[in-house]
Amino acid sequence: MPSKPKAVTAQPPTAVSENEPDESVGLTGDRAVHASDKELGMRLRAMRTERKFTLKDLAARTNMSIGMLSQIERGVSSPSMRSLRQLCHALGVDGAALFTSSPGVAEDVPSTTEPSEFVVWANQRKPLRLAGSGVTKSRITPSNCASLEAFMMELEPGAASDSNLLVQAGDKVGYVLAGKLRVFIDDTTLVLGPGDTYGFTGNRPYRWENAWDEPTVFMVVNSNHFYV
Repeated sequence: MPSKPKAVTAQPPTAVSENEPDESVGLTGDRAVHASDKELGMRLRAMRTERKFTLKDLAARTNMSIGMLSQIERGVSSPSMRSLRQLCHALGVDGAALFTSSPGVAEDVPSTTEPSEFVVWANQRKPLRLAGSGVTKSRITPSNCASLEAFMMELEPGAASDSNLLVQAGDKVGYVLAGKLRVFIDDTTLVLGPGDTYGFTGNRPYRWENAWDEPTVFMVVNSNHFYV
């Protein structure tokens, strides 16, 4: 039997707007560059150069340092999800652009099924893995859906969204497929298990985390396009 949601009051972190800059990153330095880090960096660099922005221009638009932006583009540092939202806003792109291939980046999985505007085939997903965060995000929205965004979220043990509560527009629904998920909405904390669903209207502060020793998998559907 799946566990029932448990609602308790809590003292959550301070809520912040999705527009607030954040330069927190994952692992840096001598670690090996993960393939998805390099691909993400190449995508961001391509978007920046297409707009004829210098690193200095982008730093001014995001309040991030030139050095940090350079490390992200080279795949040696991983931005937080909130930092990626900042970058998407500054570049004027939808977050879906982060889930498409960049020139010069090889595909990890060959596509054996014909593309369709009605389907995202399993072997054609473009996962976005933020090294050091324990979060892997896969966009599962078919291309003909203009007013909905759906993502598959995979959380390693201990993984979480940003430490501060985030405020975004649009209604949201989440469905837990495996493991447990703790969700903070306003001053309420929910502990969800497989088969449980959470949802709330837009502009309410929220965050989520996997505080257990097993991976968590859940799906999120948003009523509008959002940045990451």
